[in-house]
Amino acid sequence: MEGRARSAAEEAIRALGRHDPASARTFISAAVDLDPSLGPMADIVFLACQELEADGEVSESTWNALADAVAGEGLFAVVEGSRTR
Repeated sequence: MEGRARSAAEEAIRALGRHDPASARTFISAAVDLDPSLGPMADIVFLACQELEADGEVSESTWNALADAVAGEGLFAVVEGSRTR
């Protein structure tokens, strides 16, 4: 993953932690535009956004799925840091 795509993906994850689905969607869309291989991660981010809007929080299972999806990208620490907020 190149630097700009990684930065956008990190910001998307952090936006989920701040309960900001609009920003999460914007950032993950930018990340996928830069690196289409992030599509599976984007699907989970979009699911998390739906959960935030419907339930006011991201479920533990969705956080876990996101952590699994980003482990190979070196973003696991970002997910873990964002889910505890």
